[in-house]
Amino acid sequence: MSQLNKKLMRVLGLPAVRQIGIVVNSIDETVKYLSENFNLGPWFRPRETRGEHLLRGVERIDIDLDIVMAFSGRVQYELIQQRGGDRSIQRDYLDTYGEGIHHLGFYVSNIDERLNMLEEIGIGVLQSGYIKTMGKAGESHTSYAYLDTARIGGVVFELIDTKYLGMSIGMSRFWFELGCVTGDIEKLRI
Repeated sequence: MSQLNKKLMRVLGLPAVRQIGIVVNSIDETVKYLSENFNLGPWFRPRETRGEHLLRGVERIDIDLDIVMAFSGRVQYELIQQRGGDRSIQRDYLDTYGEGIHHLGFYVSNIDERLNMLEEIGIGVLQSGYIKTMGKAGESHTSYAYLDTARIGGVVFELIDTKYLGMSIGMSRFWFELGCVTGDIEKLRI
């Protein structure tokens, strides 16, 4: 194996799947269904967010997303409802396939390095950007990139890099519960 391939494998080797992203028509209906029938919850919604989103890394898009999350062990279930705005990969998925699993997410701490390496080997980015959650406890910053990986195997991979006070924290139920205490995150009551 060449030195480049060894470096690529070290940088690009994916950690464990930590998120299952599901595109839905109605967050309220889906949360109710999953809570009542599968006891999945509690569900968390960030209170104040802002961000920037880019299609293919170049076209700025304005999208209005409602996102809620729940945990089962160390896996986060993310429900995504696009309420309005421009074309996005979430809207394209919903229009083409209907509701369902949209992506598998991997928490990383070196998203820029990984994206540079992926570009070198010809794996592009479908959509990327960042989401900032602002609140009393400060600001968290989540960079994300949906990779163009569905052509072979049919699955979109997402790289997720969340930082709080400059440190990569991943996303765990602990952080969401802490956000509920500080008022930065709403815990949905079903």
